[in-house]
Amino acid sequence: MKNNILWAFLFFAFTAKSQNQRFIYDVQYKKDSTSHILTKENYILDIIKNDVLYYTRDFFVADSLISNNIPFPKDIKLNTSNIISHQIGNNSFDEYDLFENTVLKLQTSSSQNWKLTEEKKQIKNITLQKATTYWGGRNWIAWFTPEIPLQEGPYKFHGLPGLIVEIYDAKNNYKFELVKIIQINQIVNNQFITMSKQMSIPVTWEKYKETKLKYYASPISFIRNGAPTGKNDQFYLNDGTIVNAGNLKEINQNLRNNIKKYNNPIELDKAIQYP
Repeated sequence: MKNNILWAFLFFAFTAKSQNQRFIYDVQYKKDSTSHILTKENYILDIIKNDVLYYTRDFFVADSLISNNIPFPKDIKLNTSNIISHQIGNNSFDEYDLFENTVLKLQTSSSQNWKLTEEKKQIKNITLQKATTYWGGRNWIAWFTPEIPLQEGPYKFHGLPGLIVEIYDAKNNYKFELVKIIQINQIVNNQFITMSKQMSIPVTWEKYKETKLKYYASPISFIRNGAPTGKNDQFYLNDGTIVNAGNLKEINQNLRNNIKKYNNPIELDKAIQYP
């Protein structure tokens, strides 16, 4: 547990009456389940009155840059995967996923059947209680604190009698750990998240899978259709790679290989089966 959240708990009793809270989580995960390499990112869980929003910290950083008139690289595209919203006490979730210039909106119903245990651990003056569940094709272990009476957590995890402070799966593919709590005094809409929601296209699960498979069949076609072309019909990938007639076939195959290799979603039972 990161030490910088400890002070937040000390002051939470004074701020709990506020309806607007921001919880920042460290997320470590394996893009490839067969590898030992871990990727680490920060995700934000905003609880604004009855609305809950979970998104990557990159959106917060990008919005801050624009709001403070600091140049934001034009060739960088933010990935809207894992923008998830729902309302407190509701099992219905809206998920937003980006395929280049197209944002797909998928509505799902998700809840966990938690088994509370008597096992507890103490971190200074914070009491955490253990709970377990089988959900999304994985066995999960969660540690929550009733001292923060919010039945929420990172991603779609919710329904425990207290905020989820730490949660990980039994095979260590994913680990979420709360590192900071911030009281939000002034609500400012994130323009990137707002734009993603506004341009999103509602799809069914079957249509979503179909689009994923179509993307896998020819990633370059999706990218080229949405990217401005330059000299000799060349264009750029997000990492700055120049794509042209000479390397198009090779890059297309590399992208296909990566899609198939890095196919280890949080909800393992919803992993797309690529040919």
